[in-house]
Amino acid sequence: MKRPLEPSAEGRGRIVGITDGVFAIALTLIVLEIRVPAHEAVHSEGELLGAILALAPRFLTYALSFLTLTIFWFGQQAQHGLIAKSDRRLATLNLCFLAFIALLPFSTDLLADFLEFRIAVLVYWLNLLMLGATLFASWWYADRNGMIAEDVDAETRRTVYNRIVKAQALWAVGAALCLITPLLSIGFILLVQLIYAAAPRASLLRKLIG
Repeated sequence: MKRPLEPSAEGRGRIVGITDGVFAIALTLIVLEIRVPAHEAVHSEGELLGAILALAPRFLTYALSFLTLTIFWFGQQAQHGLIAKSDRRLATLNLCFLAFIALLPFSTDLLADFLEFRIAVLVYWLNLLMLGATLFASWWYADRNGMIAEDVDAETRRTVYNRIVKAQALWAVGAALCLITPLLSIGFILLVQLIYAAAPRASLLRKLIG
């Protein structure tokens, strides 16, 4: 009989199952914040166009967070593909990661409402920081406790660490740019997300993102 803390492939399977559900909910919630203009407030084509244009900050932050969720989903799926088993502690670290995924719709909504405020940018960045920290901690714990699949070599293990650290460094630069202007910060973070989502093959960009 297995003890609750004993690593098992079944424990890993349960983590994979709940992960997809949390990501699906988060992806749904971020789009629900883009609301159709109230019909009673629109009386002409021009007013409708103006109401749609007023939603531009929400479309911007939706794109930003959709890319964020995509990147972290791929990141955690990649880890799950390399981790052979899990125990309660690793499951707890993964649940902490998912807690910050579930928080992303809030930080997205805050950023959309206060696009010109540095604090809103910093809250969003802190959400990214905690996602990276918990993802890093999960991989470190699995690596230190023999839960990585036997055929995963040392170079692959280092690559996972480096990719998380480099992403966090780039997002920290983006957050720092809010000292100049929040829009510059958001634009830089969005550019970084686009690069990660596109997974470019150019050697310079591959070195940059890990």
